[in-house]
Amino acid sequence: MKLNVGDVLYEPLSRNTGQITDIFEHPAGRLVRVRWRPGDRELPHDAEYFYKKLMRCVKSGEFEYTPGAETPTG
Repeated sequence: MKLNVGDVLYEPLSRNTGQITDIFEHPAGRLVRVRWRPGDRELPHDAEYFYKKLMRCVKSGEFEYTPGAETPTG
């Protein structure tokens, strides 16, 4: 499994849904920017996670992962 821009994450504890908006290199490691969309009464917000830590959260079940729509090549 590999995280890509456009993939969707769901955090069951807070019931927030997030979409990966950017993956970029940083001197400390690869960072993933997620735009979280909480309930109707709250504004969306961005959060940055280290790629490895986010992968551990997905594999351990803290976040539910749904791949984004892949663009056809050709």
